[in-house]
Amino acid sequence: MQTMVFTGRLAADPQISPDFAKAVFRLLEKRGVDPAGKDRIVGVNCVSWSERLNEKVISRALVQGCEAVVVGSFVDIAYTARDGSERAAKELVVNRLTVLDWVADRQAPASRADDSEPGREAA
Repeated sequence: MQTMVFTGRLAADPQISPDFAKAVFRLLEKRGVDPAGKDRIVGVNCVSWSERLNEKVISRALVQGCEAVVVGSFVDIAYTARDGSERAAKELVVNRLTVLDWVADRQAPASRADDSEPGREAA
């Protein structure tokens, strides 16, 4: 099984089950530019089955726009679409997650930049 690494920003807030057994989020990664000069954006659906990771990190640290590095393996899934047709997709099962842009950093009031910790800038 191949290990993949994606660095990107969350397209939306993660969806987390009430018991923290499963967390799902979509990561968007910029992959250069096309011939017309527009950004190429690749999206990957990520799923975490680690209850501890989901409760301690994903639920507390990730919201739409946060940047993260996800290491994991792709799995094929089958599902029924809203129109009743059968579909197939790939999900990246999270093995490791590194948060690069924490929620706490994004919510720091800009007016209190002078009161912040030494060596830490307001978001």
